Amino acid sequence: METISELWKIAAVRQAVISVLVVLITVIFWIIIRAISRSYQKKKSVDEKTRAASSLRSVIYDAIKVSVFVLLVLTILQINGINVTSLIAGVGVASAVVGLALQDFFKDIIMGVHILMDDFYQIGDLVKYGEEEGLVESFNLRTTKIRSIRTGDIITLCNRNISDIAKSSAEVYIHQPLPYELSVGKANELMERIAEKVKECEGITECTSLGSNSFDASSVDYLLKVVCEKPEIKLGCRRRALLVIKQTLEEERIDIPFEQLDVHMRG
Repeated sequence: METISELWKIAAVRQAVISVLVVLITVIFWIIIRAISRSYQKKKSVDEKTRAASSLRSVIYDAIKVSVFVLLVLTILQINGINVTSLIAGVGVASAVVGLALQDFFKDIIMGVHILMDDFYQIGDLVKYGEEEGLVESFNLRTTKIRSIRTGDIITLCNRNISDIAKSSAEVYIHQPLPYELSVGKANELMERIAEKVKECEGITECTSLGSNSFDASSVDYLLKVVCEKPEIKLGCRRRALLVIKQTLEEERIDIPFEQLDVHMRG
């Protein structure tokens, strides 16, 4: 006992023992947190597990992990006589300088948190970026990856560009020009029949003729609304609908109008 008392009086030994105890307590605390997290995940469905890496729960888990590690390091430094206050002040100045250089990086992080908090989109959703539409393959706090439904290419976007992304619906609008020579009654009846045929196509749940949309230079523009079973099959549904339209117009011997130019020449 006297030997232990003598050793305890040595500052280095005392600091080492306290440091080890702090590490052990932290490890036990972290094991409990991880067990709670895994228990919570098991209660969720399989679909939710596939999105765990990009969910708000995962972000909170990572944040706690980093916070625990940082607090552990600072506590051990304080125990061993290192002035943590001055260290934090120095780190704060350095962080301000680095923050200016990494503005875009932090914008991505902030927008990534907004995506998770507002449930802007999820993995598997169809989104539109510019002229490209694609399925969300994965996303994290910095980037979003989209697979184009047209080419299959993977597009990686920084989360700070989230304002340029729109979540797509399962609806397709098809503009169909018809000649002015066709009466209004005949044109409407024709578009209704086309809508009924398109509705029978694979992957299409609904098709509605919305009537005339505009009067163009050489034709009247009629509009069809096509609703697909899933947003990601829109291109295929549109192609099948166009095929039905072309076949129906051929059966009715109606030519699809196109722009023409009349040239008058003087002798």
